[in-house]
Amino acid sequence: MSDAFAALKNVMLLEERIEGLRSDMSRSADDLRSLTEKVHSLDKRVLRIETMIEMSGRGDNQPRIEG
Repeated sequence: MSDAFAALKNVMLLEERIEGLRSDMSRSADDLRSLTEKVHSLDKRVLRIETMIEMSGRGDNQPRIEG
C-alpha cells in the first residue's frame, strides 16, 4: 500500500514539473517572438540607412566601402 502512495506522489510531482516546463516554454516562445520582431525592425532600419548612404554618395567620385 505504501508503494502505491509513493508512486502516486511521484506521478503528482512529475506532473508539477511538466507544468512548470510548459510555462517556461511558453515564456521562452513569447520572448523569442518579441526578439524576432525587434530583429526584423532593426533590419529594416539598417536597410534604410544603407540606402540613404548609397544615395548620398552617387554624385560624388569618392571611393566606396564595399561590403
